[in-house]
Amino acid sequence: MRERPPGRWPLIALLAGAAALAACDEEEEVAEDTPIVEVSRIGDIVWPPLAVREAGMAISEDPLAENNMVVLDMSGSMGEGGCSGDHRNRAEAAKEALFRWIAANPGDNIGLVSFASDGIALAVPLGRGEAHAERLVAEIEALIPGGGTPLASAMALGVEALERHAARQNGTGTYRLIVITDGEASSGESPRALVAEVAGNPANAIELHTIGFCIEGGHALNDPHAVFYADANSPEDLASGLEAVAGEAAAFDAGDISFEELTP
Repeated sequence: MRERPPGRWPLIALLAGAAALAACDEEEEVAEDTPIVEVSRIGDIVWPPLAVREAGMAISEDPLAENNMVVLDMSGSMGEGGCSGDHRNRAEAAKEALFRWIAANPGDNIGLVSFASDGIALAVPLGRGEAHAERLVAEIEALIPGGGTPLASAMALGVEALERHAARQNGTGTYRLIVITDGEASSGESPRALVAEVAGNPANAIELHTIGFCIEGGHALNDPHAVFYADANSPEDLASGLEAVAGEAAAFDAGDISFEELTP
């Protein structure tokens, strides 16, 4: 089981520091090496963003729902046969793994962002239920590999969809962005800035997960400080990576947190 990226828990250190300061005598001097948190930074830890909160927005009936937004790479290279096992190509292997995973998680909200031969799109918004699952399967089945790898744009669509749904749940519940990709991003589409933005906000509840399918060497999303990353070199590895997604946070133990690692 992979450990939770340590960079995703700075809020705990911030709260611990605030409690310690409150307990101190008002006249006690602050040590010179104590980091100072400016009041202006309070606005940086608001999540979901105020911009996505709409007047009259319907509140979710399940405020503790688990929300999974899948970003599926169906670029041209997914039409190749490497790591595909008995499947015709990586695209078919990924589709089959997703179908099984969707069927195994009927209680979760699942959505889909894809980029394929017909471009990039929020193909299916977050939802659940039998009819929703059938729509997801149909959309995934219809995808034809082609085009480049606009990772940053696709991930941004997924993050925005999760944020809007989080506003309906008042920020409670679980939020995961799950990227399945077989290659590096196209020119100008590096996801590093988006990852830094999500992971750098201590209030942001979005977990970033990536399964690198048939990728040799490093990848921009293989960042142990911000992303749960797994390599998959077979259809079985891909299925196992998807099955492990929900288990990452469930296995997290607050007692394992090192406050020394969380502070600058």
